Amino acid sequence: MRIRWLSHACFELSNGKIVLIDPYFKGNRLAPRYEGKPEIVLLTHEHFDHADTDFLSRIKPKIVVGPPSVSYPGVRIIRVGEALNLDDVKVTALNASHPQSRYPVAYLVEYSGVILLHLGDTYLDAIKPLSVDVDLALVPIGGTYTMDIDEAIEALERIKPKLTIPMHFNTFPEIRADPEEFRKKAEARGYRVRVLSIGEYIEV
Repeated sequence: MRIRWLSHACFELSNGKIVLIDPYFKGNRLAPRYEGKPEIVLLTHEHFDHADTDFLSRIKPKIVVGPPSVSYPGVRIIRVGEALNLDDVKVTALNASHPQSRYPVAYLVEYSGVILLHLGDTYLDAIKPLSVDVDLALVPIGGTYTMDIDEAIEALERIKPKLTIPMHFNTFPEIRADPEEFRKKAEARGYRVRVLSIGEYIEV
């Protein structure tokens, strides 16, 4: 499966079918030009930088999934603890701690033999050990609205992913963080980290 970072908390997963998580293109000076046609879009919560409704209205994906805080025509509502089987993609909603949102979630996505964890916007108190082995964790490090670097390191100690990609940093002045600092601290604890450039992808 190919994972591509499209800035902020937005990632594209592809292996034939395209899954897009937390699109944010309108007003995002860092976002690359995106011409993908995702069949499935997952929204972790209702904020503009995670749920670009103008983008959704333009591309009209077949399936949009989000928690009760998301307002979009035809959205498939998912609550913490629930799972949806979307053909060959399984999506489970996990708890997230983001008081600025009415109902935030994180997502455990099982697709193409890969177990991926997208933490959305969350503070450390919501992070719990999981009963599955996470192949790839997408972890916010920017602080202010989410975990900062040191809290994100502690999150890795609880999740124990095989590989981590940092996200949700440097989009706004309030979330400035150095992903290389995160990488070095995580690697010192024995965790593998890949810092992506915007638009870059990896195969997992």
